[in-house]
Amino acid sequence: MALCGGCRKKLAPGFHAAVAGPAAASSAGLASVGASTDGAWVLARDGDPLELARLCDEVGAPRLGEVIEDPTASPDDRTTAARALAYAEDPTPALDPLCKQVNGGSTDASTLALQTLAQVAPRRRQIEEVEGGAWRRCGEALLSLLDKSRDPTRRELAIRAAAALAERGALDVKRVPER
Repeated sequence: MALCGGCRKKLAPGFHAAVAGPAAASSAGLASVGASTDGAWVLARDGDPLELARLCDEVGAPRLGEVIEDPTASPDDRTTAARALAYAEDPTPALDPLCKQVNGGSTDASTLALQTLAQVAPRRRQIEEVEGGAWRRCGEALLSLLDKSRDPTRRELAIRAAAALAERGALDVKRVPER
């Protein structure tokens, strides 16, 4: 499951996630097809952690990454995908699209990406990650934001995530500012 960018299950024992529907059959350029109307996406939109985990289990981290970077996806779907990524066992297949949001797009999208990164960066799993270099690229995006951002909330999130990445060896700890 880790090699496929699977998400960790947060379901009650004995309860199985719904069988992946058409939304799980991802292909480039079709990331938004079905996302807005698919039941799992609709249920996860309000931010309920259980529904976000179910969505992550159903579609996987690569699909979440496709929706995050798809300009034709609705803002609700992109937000839901970024939130659901926090439940991925291996978020690396979606880190590049998420890190693009850190430095590009709206302040809200950037802040949401920082919140998700601050959640997933400290987790260290005994798994073989799909995209091994993704953490390093993500760290560079965080440092780029820190060079230009003066917003204290966003800086704190970026510093927390960058410090966690330095602990995992993706960044030189000396490059991470304290404030």
